[in-house]
Amino acid sequence: MPFREITSNEIGLVGIGVDITDRCNRRCRTCFAVLNHRDMPVEVFHRIVDEGTRLKFTEFYVLGGEPCTRPDILDMLRYAKERFKLVILVTNADYLADENLCHQIADIGVVVAAQRHTIVADESARATEKFLCGGDHLDTSIAGWENIQKFFPANRICVQCCITRPVVESGSIFEVFRWARNNGYEPVMEFTKEGRAFKRGCNEDVSPDEMVRVLAKLRKIDQEEFSLPGAEILSPQAYGKTCHMQETSIHFRVDGVAIPCVGFPGINYGDIMQMSLEEILASPVRQRIKNPEDWIYGYCKDECPYFKQCTGGCRGSAFDMAGCYRASFYYCPHIPRARLSLRDMIPPTCDGCPLKGHPSCNPKR
Repeated sequence: MPFREITSNEIGLVGIGVDITDRCNRRCRTCFAVLNHRDMPVEVFHRIVDEGTRLKFTEFYVLGGEPCTRPDILDMLRYAKERFKLVILVTNADYLADENLCHQIADIGVVVAAQRHTIVADESARATEKFLCGGDHLDTSIAGWENIQKFFPANRICVQCCITRPVVESGSIFEVFRWARNNGYEPVMEFTKEGRAFKRGCNEDVSPDEMVRVLAKLRKIDQEEFSLPGAEILSPQAYGKTCHMQETSIHFRVDGVAIPCVGFPGINYGDIMQMSLEEILASPVRQRIKNPEDWIYGYCKDECPYFKQCTGGCRGSAFDMAGCYRASFYYCPHIPRARLSLRDMIPPTCDGCPLKGHPSCNPKR
């Protein structure tokens, strides 16, 4: 089962992502979540699931924080899986070191998308894990993965690894990728968004040119070792994958407020406890954002041959770099930086933009 955005209903609606908690046992350097130690009320979760089912969304993503910090995680997953064919639990795998919990989650029938930085358990791997995850989680990670392999079928396992300098320079990301392919799991080698401690250009970041070399090596592994065609587009958001959340899907914060995706936490489409999902989807801002031909400004739309597939790159990361929600994604290796600057990615004026004057906007013109 490939990871996310593989199905749709007759009107093109795909997925609903839900942050069921802001709590997490890790403090990952690459995390962009705001950890406020809040949980989503169960009645809010049920309403989102019910509304999504009524409108025939086809996929449901359970996120956090770390979803498994919730003592009622089994009940929540069961409620969602009874109503959605595809439910994906996004987790760091630490809590799945509990064999009983992992077995029960697997029996519900969800897909698990779990983080993995390394296959080995030597001191170098432990140091990398400590650095990236804010603590020594290697033992629970390995135990969690052993249980995942024991209880989940291969077609319900996705392996996530953010592309950062430590895992690239150590080569562990390539070993994780090979391990996933050898076991028939879906590898999700992800472009790293900005977070609390991880900013573009920091020591743990890789440059656009380095990123494309990493993606090219993953494609070479696919082609030479697994007789697969490999990724068509070598650019973020992840190896062989693009993201269309803003166009086809929607995300809910822990407070029940609808946002375009995890990268746009400051844009409010409405509160699910005060509005129907139809009203939220009809938000005037969403109606603009969901149309990349109308929304994206600059090189991505005007010149890039991959625009129809990529639709402008990771929108949240484009905003992080440019301070504008409409900006082309300057991190992408396809953008000719010798000719274009970050300023060229940003509309010269905010006139006509529905977000003009929005408190989170700060165009870096």
